[in-house]
Amino acid sequence: MRPPRLEIGAGAAFGFAALCLFLSGEELQALLLPVTVHELGHLGAMLALGFRPQSFRAEPGGFQIAYSGEGGALAHSLAAAAGPLAGLLYALAAARLQPVLGLSWLYLSAGLSLALSLLNLLPALPLDGGQILLQLACAALGERRGERLLHSLSLLTGAALLAAGGALALRGRGVALALVGLSLLFHALRQAGLVKMRKIR
Repeated sequence: MRPPRLEIGAGAAFGFAALCLFLSGEELQALLLPVTVHELGHLGAMLALGFRPQSFRAEPGGFQIAYSGEGGALAHSLAAAAGPLAGLLYALAAARLQPVLGLSWLYLSAGLSLALSLLNLLPALPLDGGQILLQLACAALGERRGERLLHSLSLLTGAALLAAGGALALRGRGVALALVGLSLLFHALRQAGLVKMRKIR
């Protein structure tokens, strides 16, 4: 079996360079550990379910794993859910270990992992929550109706996050949530017709 390809986009390389520039070593470690655990959760589940990873692509929004293999909606949903589940378990473990190990950055890492996991469970593509719902909706309603449902949910979720993020930005709470909403809206709007993708973030 051929090993999976590793692809790094220019935007991802620039983003990583910016993180190295603006974050301290501990902050970078606190971020990269939960991201790694998240992706390893996906990978472990895919291998356990008999799927074959084909490529790992680093994008500005994170990693994307393309894979192949036969399996029902439940198997694909489990592969998508494994990343956020691994992140939640890591957040719990990091928070519990911080007082024992005395590493202050572990609390930050736990919080980042919790936020990443909950964000990825939102019902919008290309997030894991959207992938899970897409698989289940297509199995229950048919592919065409399932894709339309996820398209609508992606638009609504993106718009809601953009509105909430805009309100927070006006109060001086930062623009991160608004940028997430804008990204989800952009992804939904550029998809002329959604295709059930065997890709996991």
